[in-house]
Amino acid sequence: MPIPEQTMFGPRPDKTGITYGEVRQIKDDESKIKYLKLRLDTFLISQIDKVSLRDENGHPNIWSPFPLLAMTFLAIETIGHVICDVEKIKADKSNEHSKNIVTPVYYQIDKSLSYNPSKTFKDAFEKLHGKGSKKYLNKYSDVIHKYQRNTFNHGYQARGVFIHHGEPKAWTLNEDQGTIVINPYLFWDDFKKAYDNIFIKISNGQEKDWRQNALKYFQRLLD
Repeated sequence: MPIPEQTMFGPRPDKTGITYGEVRQIKDDESKIKYLKLRLDTFLISQIDKVSLRDENGHPNIWSPFPLLAMTFLAIETIGHVICDVEKIKADKSNEHSKNIVTPVYYQIDKSLSYNPSKTFKDAFEKLHGKGSKKYLNKYSDVIHKYQRNTFNHGYQARGVFIHHGEPKAWTLNEDQGTIVINPYLFWDDFKKAYDNIFIKISNGQEKDWRQNALKYFQRLLD
């Protein structure tokens, strides 16, 4: 129990706080899911959302597309840990567990991200990244995870997946170039919709595995 009892876990529905000690006393699953979502809504979603706010003309209040996208990837991975059986993924595919944890979330954002890249895209991609690089691409989301999320988080530089806040779509595929361009503001909007839908399915029991994994995630927060 490395986190002290008096440490704040998150909010209550009435906006007052609840401590780890109090949360550890919760026994019923419905309340656990409720407090997990309240914590994520408050500490993850709403705080990132402030960076994404735009005026009535669609212009960002704070022009921070790079930090917004970096935090969006953090949120995607967090929700991946919520809905996936992390221990099983690590045991089955230890070398690619990070990618496999985020893949289901990308599917919820846009199912096209789960499609196998075309031959045209793969060939152009290999010209950019070197011989043999295309063999690791099974989904378009793999490209984003490895060549935007990884390179961006570990050096603040994108390679093959680029940012343009003026793009008309959340993500644009350039088949002949082997690249993807992301509009961080629209991509964040799509993630928020996916996040809401994920918790609707968890709450109503539509995705029983997600619900059980969310409860496991909740317990990992407390252990």
